[in-house]
Amino acid sequence: MLLVYSGRHKAASSWSRAILREACGLLGLNMFTVIAPEQWAPYGSLAELVRQERVDLLSLTNIAQRDYETLPERRTVNVIRDPRDIVVSGYFSHRNTHGVHALGVTWHELIDHRKRLLDLDVPDGLLEEIEFSGYFLDHMDTWDYHQPEVLELRMEDQISEQVATWTQIFDHYRLLVPPSVVGELVRTAAVRWRLGALRAEPGRARLRRALPVFTLDRLPRSFARLAVEHYTFTRLSDSARRPGEVDEMNHYRKGVPGDWRNHFDERHRKAFRARYGDLAERLGYPAA
Repeated sequence: MLLVYSGRHKAASSWSRAILREACGLLGLNMFTVIAPEQWAPYGSLAELVRQERVDLLSLTNIAQRDYETLPERRTVNVIRDPRDIVVSGYFSHRNTHGVHALGVTWHELIDHRKRLLDLDVPDGLLEEIEFSGYFLDHMDTWDYHQPEVLELRMEDQISEQVATWTQIFDHYRLLVPPSVVGELVRTAAVRWRLGALRAEPGRARLRRALPVFTLDRLPRSFARLAVEHYTFTRLSDSARRPGEVDEMNHYRKGVPGDWRNHFDERHRKAFRARYGDLAERLGYPAA
């Protein structure tokens, strides 16, 4: 069965892909990341891309409901974030750091958008970002949040309860051994060994890969803790900062939710509501 991770722009998707990539590396699963329809256009459909590339785990960003529904039988995790935080995080990222080229796709709209943001002060730039964010937020608005195969999560919970949430994710994918199965220590030792190869410098990695490989069909329940202890905000931001400490020129700018309250004034609140209505409240977030 196809495993799907449906993330949303500026909802910790880079962090999530790093953890998922390691899990797939340990289990020998083929992970494929799709960030734009241009990637599946040569195949004719997203489903055909999955078939031809023999995808085991499909990582999606900003997928539309209509495109998601074309996929074969699947087990899915969908992660959302407060849409107002997406706007604020997107503003700083789109103005300063976000790449315009990734996975063979050029984000032409971002090139022009960045030029406009650099000409504006922060308050006016945020108004521009509110409209630009429609590409991400409209797909969140039209997503079906009652699909039986989908585990619905919030990024805010994912970063506040990291081990518990990632354990829930991997349980949903059925990639963890059940709690009652013996051999957790052996599997954990095997995973630590394999992670050493996956994370090692090239020379050390070659040495480890030349030694015997443990075969894993499922991950130990300790894997979530091993993953989040490695992929920390400090490590990913390549800095000494902790979540909440700001660097506007770093892709990992702040790392905490609720920042929209520090940047939205009455103009932004009105502009957001005029464009998206009560989207935040319908997604379960508090009103402005």
